[in-house]
Amino acid sequence: MVTGLWMTRRCVWIIIVVTACFVVCPALAISTAENSDISRYDSITPMGPVVFGTTRNSTVISFMSGQSCTPIIKYANDSHFLHSEHYDHELFSSSYGRNHTIRITNLEPAIKYHYYVSGCGIPDVDRTFRTFPASGSFTFVVYGDTREQAPLYTQTERHKIVADRIAQEKDVMFVVNSGDLVSNSTDEVEWSRFFDATEKVRSMTSYYAIPGNHDTDRLRFRQLFGTDDTTFFDCGNIRIALLDSTAESSMSLEEQAEWLTGTFGSYGGAKVAILHYPVYSSDEKHYGGWENLQRILVPAFQESGVRLVFNSHVHVFEQVERDGITYITEARGGAPAYPLNKTRIPGSVRAYENTLGYSRVSVDPKAGIIRVDVIRVADISGDLRTVTKMYPDDTVDARIRIPIARSINRFSDISEMMCLLKDMKNNIGWCYPFQNYLP
Repeated sequence: MVTGLWMTRRCVWIIIVVTACFVVCPALAISTAENSDISRYDSITPMGPVVFGTTRNSTVISFMSGQSCTPIIKYANDSHFLHSEHYDHELFSSSYGRNHTIRITNLEPAIKYHYYVSGCGIPDVDRTFRTFPASGSFTFVVYGDTREQAPLYTQTERHKIVADRIAQEKDVMFVVNSGDLVSNSTDEVEWSRFFDATEKVRSMTSYYAIPGNHDTDRLRFRQLFGTDDTTFFDCGNIRIALLDSTAESSMSLEEQAEWLTGTFGSYGGAKVAILHYPVYSSDEKHYGGWENLQRILVPAFQESGVRLVFNSHVHVFEQVERDGITYITEARGGAPAYPLNKTRIPGSVRAYENTLGYSRVSVDPKAGIIRVDVIRVADISGDLRTVTKMYPDDTVDARIRIPIARSINRFSDISEMMCLLKDMKNNIGWCYPFQNYLP
């Protein structure tokens, strides 16, 4: 009888404790199970955190610790944090180990959040991210090919220059790295330098990554950035597809083309695709671009109404216009420069070689325009050994205007449409009716 009463009281106590956990944490936070394959690494340098998978009301935080641990994540919205300088939500992870992927849900849309990770050797510093808006204007950044060329130079000597400049951008909703994050994806030391180089930018926004041909350790890539699969996400009135054009992809190009038309088919907003290999390029080694991508993916881009395609791999900036689609090679994240053929391919509008930089993309649904500002950060010597010139903040080489829809009804008047056509033909960079959209 006494034993039965003791067991009853024990059950009641367990129920009270579990209920209290949910009461104390008003926003539901879920910690996903650790991937057991991480045990194949004997020693791990702490890496991260990385914020990705962000939506209007949730996000994912991933990191690797130097030793097995159970992390604690504290977070608060911007209003609460600035008023009290404290975090009002606390998440005790359910996983114990070195690799952690934690999802936080029940967040508010279009809100800046502060957070920090504790208990796993990650520096206890305040970091931020923004949940995505349901609609309206916003800005994001695309760059790629951040790998180093040791012993000539390392990520902290080149990539960090670009990443720190991106971190100075205001109100960037997210950043996309379009591949070749490191030179040797099994090199623990270079990965450590990658995370040193990106510390500032990862601490202020969501950071998405697409695997390049150098990012062959797919297990590590998945553990750090959530997935190496073809995927998409929505932010405001734009849908962004992240494709895998490498030989290690889990989907063939034909499967990705079919997936793309299904993903974009009925979507009514702007449509952007990002992948590693360039569809079109004036690269001397692959003059014209990647024919397999042109044969398989371009029809899918055209059928699904894609207006803008970003890629990298060829370490330059080049803008190519083909059949109403703007293709931008943005691969100035720090990898060794590639020469372009002096004779540019048909449709090549502009190109910049031996530079470091990134593209800042602003989406304005009301105006029906995607604006791409081509930012130059530095110049590099021809032998790649020296950074020859650093440029002031917000040095813009070109301003590219892309209509979100193909219909002329999306322009405010016919002069805007005519100006855009003239701009594309004469390589002006921008034209008068769009001055209202300049910074």
